[in-house]
Amino acid sequence: ILVVINFIVVTKGAERIAEVGARFTLDAMPGKQMAVDADLNAGLINEAEAKRRRAELSDEADFFGSMDGASKFVRGDALAGMLILAINIVGGFIIGVAQHGLSAGQAADS
Repeated sequence: ILVVINFIVVTKGAERIAEVGARFTLDAMPGKQMAVDADLNAGLINEAEAKRRRAELSDEADFFGSMDGASKFVRGDALAGMLILAINIVGGFIIGVAQHGLSAGQAADS
């Protein structure tokens, strides 16, 4: 039961945080790009600084997009781990009863 609760809380929470972070970053992107253009047009920054800021914005968007994708991968990985755990428990029980001649209670205890 604790494994299931842990799976739900951690993976769903991490997935939601990554989704929200990616969404806010992508929603803010046009405004940030316009701010860079406005600073460039006003002469507050030069072309090199504008390129650097645009590259920084691109890196930020790539990072949050990657985090969103990674959270979905982690969720799948956690689900696979739970499935493997269940198969190992059932398989160990069956092997204990069938191959080692244990009673069901003994197989469940060990």
